[in-house]
Amino acid sequence: MVAISSLIRFLAYVVSVLGFLPVAPHVDIPVLIVFPVALACGIFFDRQGKYPLTGVPVTILTVISFIFYFMQLSMANPAAPAVNFLVVLLSVRLLNEKSPRNVLQIFALALFALASSSLFSLSAIFLVYLFLQLGLIAVSLVLLTFHSVDDHLRLTRKSLWRVVGVSLAMPAASVPLVLFFFAILPRTQYPLLNFLNAPGERSAGFSDRVEPGRASSVGEVKTVAFRAECEQLAPNDLYWRGIVFDTMSGATWTKNGQRSDEVPGVPRGVTVRQTVYPEPSLGNHLIALDVPIRLDGTGISQGGDFTFTKRGRSRGRIRYDATSVLTGAIPTPRGIDRAHYLRIPGRVSDRVYALAKEFSAGEPSDGERLKRVESWFVRQGFRYATSGLAVSVDPVDAFLLEKRVGHCEFFASSFATLLRLAGVPARLVGGYYGGEYNEVGGYYVVTEDRAHVWVEAFVGGRGWVRIDPSSFAANFDRTQSGKRAFTTKIIALIDSFTWYWNQAVITYDLQKQVELIRRANRQFSGITLHGGTRKLFPALLAVAALAIVVRLLMIRGKRTREEQILQCFLARVEKVYGIPHPRPTQGLKEIADMIEDPAATEFVSIFGGAIYRDRQLSRDEYQRLVQIINSIGNNRRP
Repeated sequence: MVAISSLIRFLAYVVSVLGFLPVAPHVDIPVLIVFPVALACGIFFDRQGKYPLTGVPVTILTVISFIFYFMQLSMANPAAPAVNFLVVLLSVRLLNEKSPRNVLQIFALALFALASSSLFSLSAIFLVYLFLQLGLIAVSLVLLTFHSVDDHLRLTRKSLWRVVGVSLAMPAASVPLVLFFFAILPRTQYPLLNFLNAPGERSAGFSDRVEPGRASSVGEVKTVAFRAECEQLAPNDLYWRGIVFDTMSGATWTKNGQRSDEVPGVPRGVTVRQTVYPEPSLGNHLIALDVPIRLDGTGISQGGDFTFTKRGRSRGRIRYDATSVLTGAIPTPRGIDRAHYLRIPGRVSDRVYALAKEFSAGEPSDGERLKRVESWFVRQGFRYATSGLAVSVDPVDAFLLEKRVGHCEFFASSFATLLRLAGVPARLVGGYYGGEYNEVGGYYVVTEDRAHVWVEAFVGGRGWVRIDPSSFAANFDRTQSGKRAFTTKIIALIDSFTWYWNQAVITYDLQKQVELIRRANRQFSGITLHGGTRKLFPALLAVAALAIVVRLLMIRGKRTREEQILQCFLARVEKVYGIPHPRPTQGLKEIADMIEDPAATEFVSIFGGAIYRDRQLSRDEYQRLVQIINSIGNNRRP
């Protein structure tokens, strides 16, 4: 036997945890500590039956928290203060007694907390939290109904499972309706609350500038940058182009964006089509396999260096189709502005100048100078690393001649600088390299830690030639993943769930609704009814209607033993006391109080003791009720 009050308290704890976990990564550290402490204290207080932390002190703490977070509200930061205060309220409620009123407030606050997590992230795990929370709340509401009748009620294990089954059946039965209305209700192209879901600046990963030498280490961010649906490719083909850096300013490379005089030719190679789904970000650069020649989507602009950007500052989820040519060179038959791509800032050490002079000795061609720089890089034994980096105003000198350790920005900027000093036009290309291929969904997952920078050198007769100086590092690894196969499969399955969630729910908009209706219209318009079928159709409808009526009559006629004894009781009361059939809101106890018949009172006591405890009448109880019904009116006053 399990006490209902204990079950309700346990479910209140679980529901509150399900509301807190999704927002935990986004709340302040003090709030992150307050919630588990309040949860532990609440459990302890419930076991002791005493609640010392309620009343004025907690009210004052709540008011102070409200004022503190209200002062932090702004248009730039509207969500975080509200969510922090919401978790504080939930923590305060956990400290109180778990009365039905307080439990309902815990459920409401937990639901709001879960809903507010969608302001930060709309991952598929939200659906799991939502289903769990709604299911547990449905069970709790049913238990609260029993608790309102008898707060000392206890359930057997069998009765408990019956309550759980019936409770879960209610939200489960509503799922088809939810799916139906989700598909047909009008949806805006732009989410109304999207301004609250502002994506944060990325601390590491793809950037619109290259700045080696600014930090001694670079953190690896495993968040997903984008997913690209395409065939599986060789590792050397997985260069994802995003931005071209053509201008040096000190040690920093940026995009000039004014090179309208350069007219590239058509790249030759294997054509690969992709559908790219980038994660929301503040940037406007669109990524595709190198070299992208065409992107299809709304609001896309193309640059002269095979880079693409989205117009405007839309922060919602987008998708676009890309067509790329897998090639290591971009033909530029009309040539380039060599002076622009040979420009060197003043901050280059004499040692680097002297080194670069060796590569141009004897006036070789651009191709020969490029080979000399490549050979020199290979011989040096540079090592690829993201920590222990040179922090210097002249990172090229420090990397090439002292540290000899760096990440892709060091390799690419140093290589391009040497090329320019040697008289070979060069520029940097920023994007991503590699990716994990998800065989379940048939797409690549590219995370921020795969952000990469490489070099394009202009060689006469070939055009812009791609070189990845990082590949010259002694420890450079082109393998896709070092994870175990089982772990990789589990991660792929989880990511597939997120992938389909984004496809089916997050990116489901008005355009997809129109496509769905058109597809359904095409399917139904293709159905033709022959003459015999037209005659048969009304007959089938009539048979179906008749079957429904018969079924309803069978259900109505099939009464349980408890329903039958109740009808006999009501009929006896009507016959003896002339009280008509009670209204739906009139309870048995009200009838017994009205007629003041001891037999009726005993009937209500026995009958309610079984029904309100969710069990059937025993044989003895049933026989006793039959005797009671027959005795109703025997003691009636003349």
